[in-house]
Amino acid sequence: MIPPLSPDRLPPADFELGLVASDIDGTLLLNWKPISTATIDAIHRCQDVGIPFVLVTGRPIRWLAPIAEQIPDLGRVVCLNGAVVYDIASQSVVDAHSIDAQTIAEITAAVRADHPEARFAYETLNGGFIDREFVAHRPREARIIDDVSELAGQDVVKVLVRLDTSDSQAMHDLIDPLLEGTCHASFSEPDNGLVELAPAGITKAKTLSDLCDHLGVAQSQVMAFGDMPNDIEMLSWAGHGVAMGNALGSVKAIAAAVTEAVDDDGVARYLDAVLDTHKKYP
Repeated sequence: MIPPLSPDRLPPADFELGLVASDIDGTLLLNWKPISTATIDAIHRCQDVGIPFVLVTGRPIRWLAPIAEQIPDLGRVVCLNGAVVYDIASQSVVDAHSIDAQTIAEITAAVRADHPEARFAYETLNGGFIDREFVAHRPREARIIDDVSELAGQDVVKVLVRLDTSDSQAMHDLIDPLLEGTCHASFSEPDNGLVELAPAGITKAKTLSDLCDHLGVAQSQVMAFGDMPNDIEMLSWAGHGVAMGNALGSVKAIAAAVTEAVDDDGVARYLDAVLDTHKKYP
């Protein structure tokens, strides 16, 4: 039996919970498994007392379907690392930030100049496109292209880069200096060999902040959960950022608290402890 969370790991007594933001992969679930019953119950417990539960993920829209099947009453989702806000109930895009065609041409040329082996994938509002030799490790429906000019007319909301290494941190350190501020680079797995590029200035934190303004929720009222470097801005921005027990060390280092690993229902255990401690929540 896992012991209860100690009080020193919980938010301060004066913390007022107004919204919960959570990453999906490595946080709510692992390896594409279903979300656990305990976690779904904790999400509904928040919703039942009027606390919005907002997913903030790197996933594209088409990978939200399994989540919607399990939790159909979720509202808006921040996806593609902040580039898109999607409403699960109406199955519609609420807001989107795209990377213009000239920027895409410039960054692909700059990366290939230093790394000729580079291959790219492109997430758009109409699905995915991939270079002919781009290796996709997960099943996906994507159209193959031979040149970025074939993306004309598409709203590109994320670019993925692959080099001849599986070390995502090393890749990030090589690619980020080549971008010169044209995109925001991050990664969501340490060893899948992918760097994810969002539009300049767009992060999970930025779009979550805009959504909170829309909902009338203060930054100080936000509790956020995450496990990977693309969550760091969000956990740092939130009034109370919580890293998963399975999070990378760089994520734990900036978090206000660390909960149990995803396989031990870390989000559910932390939320239940917070709601139990604050007696105003039933």
